[in-house]
Amino acid sequence: MKQTGWPFQEGYVMVGFSEVHVFTDYRWNDGTVVRRWMIDPSQVDLATVIIRPFTLDPLDGVDQ
Repeated sequence: MKQTGWPFQEGYVMVGFSEVHVFTDYRWNDGTVVRRWMIDPSQVDLATVIIRPFTLDPLDGVDQ
């Protein structure tokens, strides 16, 4: 079976007035989950990370 994965959540942290993308979690078709780090995880306090669900669908159903 071919391995495929889909993003299902992302983590962000506030730095000043900006959000920094920390990681994206992917769920593979075999049930495993892999986290892809965008920054060095030792540089962020994981307790401050805001986790959001990831979707490819627009929130309001309207093309932007």
